Amino acid sequence: MASNTGVERVKEAEAIHHGQGRCEVFDYPREGLAGLKKFLNEQKLPFSFHAPLIRPHYFPYSGVTSFFINDDEEKRKLSFELMKQSAKDARDWGAEYMVCHLTYREDTEDAEKAWPMAYQAAEYLSELTETTGVPIHIEFAGYAGAFCKPEHFVEVISRYPNLGICIDTGHASNCAQLYGRNYLNDIETMAPYARSMHLWNTKSIEHWRKHGHVPLHPSQCPTEGWVDIEKTLEITLNHNKDLKLIHEYRIAGMDDETAEGFGWIRDTVERFKGFNFA
Repeated sequence: MASNTGVERVKEAEAIHHGQGRCEVFDYPREGLAGLKKFLNEQKLPFSFHAPLIRPHYFPYSGVTSFFINDDEEKRKLSFELMKQSAKDARDWGAEYMVCHLTYREDTEDAEKAWPMAYQAAEYLSELTETTGVPIHIEFAGYAGAFCKPEHFVEVISRYPNLGICIDTGHASNCAQLYGRNYLNDIETMAPYARSMHLWNTKSIEHWRKHGHVPLHPSQCPTEGWVDIEKTLEITLNHNKDLKLIHEYRIAGMDDETAEGFGWIRDTVERFKGFNFA
């Protein structure tokens, strides 16, 4: 795969996101892999990868960048190659599953092109789950393009039983606001196919751009504009008690406020479904 000369490489995110009884790793620099492996071995927790684990030289873009539904065929090839390597890494490291993006802000506006691209990508990802044995969860984020609704994701993913949806609470809320939809209705649409969830909070796209992924806390009242996390969990756990939960924000030590947020989610899940985190 040819290198993308002329494109300045975005620094790796080097992220470990902690969840309820698990963790998720995303976009690590090669020089940090030994330390990462040591951390995972010491934690002895199930873990997942948010693709990519390692961004190769030919993919200088941000790790969340996806070109699957891009008009540029050469860029689409980059995403196919990146997912192929990411799935192999997930298998070799022993990840329980892998999360990846299907859409991005540069997606085509032409619906006649978007749908065949989406099916081609889903079929390819489904084949990767078969060849590597690593389940793949496609994260919902529909900010732009002709393939941006929860119904679009469900229509495609429902045809591939070994794929699932990763609901991202912040992105789902932002996208609902952007297109004038009801957030909880969107969650209802995706819930039957949800296998994992990225948990964080926000009030709007502007709030997200200013504050990033806000850690969860029981003081975040939906009547004040926050995402209704409790109702979101109630809806999704009603469909899948084994939903994998990741708090998608960085934790510099477990301070009291962060710990309270973790405890709030644990108690909420146990209240709704008697969830077993073991």
